[in-house]
Amino acid sequence: MFKRIVTLALVFTLVMAFAVSAMAKPKIYFIVKATESDFWQIVIDGGRTAGEEFDVEFISQAAPTEADVAKQVAILETAIGDKPDAIVLAPTVEDALVPGIENAKKAGIPVILIDSQASTDQYASFLASDNVAIGTMAADNLAAAVEARTGAAKGQVAGITFMAGVGSLERRKQGFMDQIKNYPDIEVVDFQDAQGKQGQTLAIVQNLMTTYPDLVGIYANNQYTGDETIRALDMAQKEGMATVVVDAGPLEMEGLKTGLTDYMIVQQPWKMGYMGVEFAVKAVNGEEIEKFIDTGVVAITPEMMESGAAEEYLNPVEFHKKSQ
Repeated sequence: MFKRIVTLALVFTLVMAFAVSAMAKPKIYFIVKATESDFWQIVIDGGRTAGEEFDVEFISQAAPTEADVAKQVAILETAIGDKPDAIVLAPTVEDALVPGIENAKKAGIPVILIDSQASTDQYASFLASDNVAIGTMAADNLAAAVEARTGAAKGQVAGITFMAGVGSLERRKQGFMDQIKNYPDIEVVDFQDAQGKQGQTLAIVQNLMTTYPDLVGIYANNQYTGDETIRALDMAQKEGMATVVVDAGPLEMEGLKTGLTDYMIVQQPWKMGYMGVEFAVKAVNGEEIEKFIDTGVVAITPEMMESGAAEEYLNPVEFHKKSQ
């Protein structure tokens, strides 16, 4: 009789444990590059919205700045130790996050990469803009802007990247440098590195204008470099410079209104964040998912700003709130 009671109690305990386990929400870590960027806050909002819709435990973490690679590595290691059901990760650099990604794979934790690639194939899916295409588009846009401002696609131009070694930014540079060759009268006199430091681009633009007084165009390949490029041009009252910037920082957008920005190439960060969590849930459920998903980019012009056609891309948080 006693053995029967013990057996029944054991069975009951196992059934209850299974039921509680079945009821537990999937735990998903959402690790982006930095907390201080408007871009990443939009990505996080998209991920959080998906977390609510798919009923998961959504844990968002990030280093304060993109330059703090060691902090992101530590966050990933801690996340793996917590044994979540999946991890969504935007690697700051291609190599430093590889051991963590591969350790997660060994631990049976699917990793969804967003925005930037890593030097490994041990991830479930990679969702990002085609960064080479961003650079290609930027070259075409800058040539068009130079022609519109000067009458010909001709003259000296320069590029600025936020930090060398960042996969997404390296591809934007590559796409630009390859495509600009199709404009033989345009000379890229310099492509400067801001070394991951905010404020650095301001000095770079000022030095470029001093070193190359005949400079007719600048390409800035992320929000930090774009915002500071527009600020530097505004401070110098340099209204004739053709500019192409990437992402949708406050000064970049203001430049579209004041005439300092010709084209602003925007990704779809809210969509990227949302789909990151969506694909993480699919991976947890054992669904087959594609290895790469292009989340798309759009070149915003002053005309799109005036007509309201840019709202979905420039204010995605409010746009998606309205559509829910």
